[in-house]
Amino acid sequence: MEKQQIRLAIAGILGRMGQTLLKVLNNNNIPCVLTSVLDKTKYNNHIKYFNKKIKITSNILDIINDFDVLIDFTNTISTMEYLKICQQYNKKIVIGTTGFNKNEKQHIINASKKISVVWSANFSIGINIINKLLDNISKMICDNNQNNVDINIIEKHHKFKIDSPSGTALYMKNILLKNLHTKYYMKDINCYSIRAGDYYGEHQIIFSFLGENIEIIHQASDRTPFAKGALKSAIWLFNINKNGLYNMDDVLGI
Repeated sequence: MEKQQIRLAIAGILGRMGQTLLKVLNNNNIPCVLTSVLDKTKYNNHIKYFNKKIKITSNILDIINDFDVLIDFTNTISTMEYLKICQQYNKKIVIGTTGFNKNEKQHIINASKKISVVWSANFSIGINIINKLLDNISKMICDNNQNNVDINIIEKHHKFKIDSPSGTALYMKNILLKNLHTKYYMKDINCYSIRAGDYYGEHQIIFSFLGENIEIIHQASDRTPFAKGALKSAIWLFNINKNGLYNMDDVLGI
């Protein structure tokens, strides 16, 4: 039996990530078809997808029957709106938006009890490998009683990024503190943010011991890794049959 084709929708198609997702879809053999796009700034225009044009709509209800999985890199207000509609119509959603408050995070958790959701602060495979390293490093610090270590995170993004620190930096901090605070480490981990120019994203984690330092750096040269990770997540999400809240660990199987 032939596999069902994955019908994909992208929210925020005219934004930086939306345009990168479109570029990746147009230039790579991705096993899904883009059927609909959303943007609240210039609806009724069109985007070019291979040899055809797709109309941009500002209302998700106009396309609700045309997609199986929605990829959303917009803003917290729009994401909450799309999440509510996806829940009502039993649609799967990949959320790449960051900057949610506590109440909005709870809405995502509640929605995942009724639909399938992949929610990640960062869809780069490299970042998610580093997150695994941080988990192991923090455990090793505890096991070796290195309670004098100072840990700092420095992140750089383009000057238009709204949230600060980045969702990725906060996620890294939580990974470290989850292990460190359960034992004895009572220091805080400082996050420093730089918003300048057109940085695609850089994260530096510094472990400062007495007499030595460890530095881990991830630099993105463009947004392609994030787009490929989001598309990989959409394909993975389409193929699971269980509602729930998932992240890149689940998608990558790490």
